[in-house]
This record gives sequence, C-alpha cells and structure tokens, in this order.
Amino acid sequence: MVDLDTLACLDGLIWLRTGRDVASRLSLDQSSVSRRQRTCASNFGITLEKHDQEWVLTGDQTLLNMEREVHQRARLSGLHPLRLEATYWTLPLLCTPEPCGWIAGLSNRVGMGPNLSLLRQRICDAWICGLPDLPAADDPELCAVHLCTMPLHLLVKADHPLLKEADIHLSDLQAFPSLALPDGAYPVVERELKTLGLWNTPVPMSRYRQDRWEGRSAKDVTIVYGHCLSQAVSGEGLVPLPYTLPFQSGETLVTRRELRDEPAITALIQNLRQRLRRLQAQFPELNIAS
Repeated sequence: MVDLDTLACLDGLIWLRTGRDVASRLSLDQSSVSRRQRTCASNFGITLEKHDQEWVLTGDQTLLNMEREVHQRARLSGLHPLRLEATYWTLPLLCTPEPCGWIAGLSNRVGMGPNLSLLRQRICDAWICGLPDLPAADDPELCAVHLCTMPLHLLVKADHPLLKEADIHLSDLQAFPSLALPDGAYPVVERELKTLGLWNTPVPMSRYRQDRWEGRSAKDVTIVYGHCLSQAVSGEGLVPLPYTLPFQSGETLVTRRELRDEPAITALIQNLRQRLRRLQAQFPELNIAS
C-alpha cells in the first residue's frame, strides 16, 4: 500500500500531464510529485512513460487497480479531494469555483475514450460529458445522469456567405468544409453529422485547442459546431446558421455505477443543476433535467 498523496502523484500525471499542475492541485512542490510518483511506480512494479505528450503506464497493473479502488473509497469518505473532469466550456461555467470537496482537471481531453478511461481506472471520480455521446446504456461499469439539454448549432463567422442566403438547405451546407475530430472521438456526433454530409474536414487534436476549432472557423469559411455554453467560452464571435439539426446537445454526469448513490455524487449532481439553473437567465436555451 501507498499513502493517498503518493498514488495521487502517479495518477495525477496521467490525468493532468505536468508535475506543475499536479503539485498545484495537491498543494505539493514539483520535486515531491516527481519523487512520490517514482516511489509509487517502483512499489507496484510498473513504469510511467511519456508517449505523444501523455503519460502512460506499462506493466502489470492488477495490484495498482486494487489500490486505486481503496483510494477512491477514501476520497468518497472525505479523506482526499474527489476528482472531476469536465469540458472546456463546463470547466469555467460549472466548475468555477470548484464544487466543495472536488478538484477539477484540465478538462481539455478530446474524445470519449480518454475521458471514460479515467473513470474506469478510478483516476477520476466523475466527468461532465457533452451529449449526445454517452457510455452505452448497458455498460457494466459506468452510468450517466442527465443534467440538461440544449440545441446544437452550426457556427460560422459573421460575414460567412451562407448568412446571406434567404433559406439554407442541406446542399448549401455541404458545399462548405465542416470541421471533424479524429475518427471515433465522438461516435454519435460523428455519425449524425456525416449522415448530413458534414464532419468532412479533419482536425488532428487530442487536447482541445481553440485556435484549431472555433478559431479556425473565425478565419475562413469552415463550419464548426457549438451551443450556447461553448459559444460563451470560445470568445470568437461566431454566429449560428438558421438551420436546425436533427439532434440536441446537453450535459450529463458520468460516473461508475457503484458510485451513483454515494452522497458525494448526489450532492455534486444537485450542485451542478443549481449552477445550470443560475445560467438559464443568460442562456434560455438550457432545459434543466429534473
């Protein structure tokens, strides 16, 4: 066994990427983070290596995963802060200030897989996930609790040629490039938009970068996607096209099934819904789940 801070240093690097960010959230210095993660890796006979700017573990992680479960229980008991991952828009809008008892991550990972992996490995305890993508309803490990829904818009710069059209048809949209994240990052969104002939201009991005997403559409005629919350954070002055997509976006909290009724998770859900209700006056498109 290792103490809470020692395992948090190892898992914190996987979650937060840099010793600086881990040290900041754990109130440690960077040299302590480095020393503790090496001690932790040695104790469990594993190796922490960096690939494509992300930390990954190699070796048998059976004992490590058992220890993670013990430490997650300790966090739920209030012995250490719980860990919350979000998105680039929900981090400032719903997680600032951080809910009591929680610390938030960088919230810029792109794709369902990397974020769900943090929950499956018990590195994180909950994730605010953007709809319509969710873990499968019959996922044996994870469950989702809906927080709100809202329309998803096609966004363009203010002088885009399509805004001059009196009536926009699907064929008009298909004549312009529309941004796409890596294959499989968000399978439902990808499928729905490809069905419409959209999602056709790939953007290689494993961590959100505003200049590669909304920032790109602010400079050329590409179409990007967003909603009232993401628009409020991106700050690029993009405007929605007058075209209704056949599906909605929204927010949901994803956690492990066995944690769903834990008091800390229940309190977090209530807190996030309260924060969303406070945003409704500014964003009337929000429909808060009961």
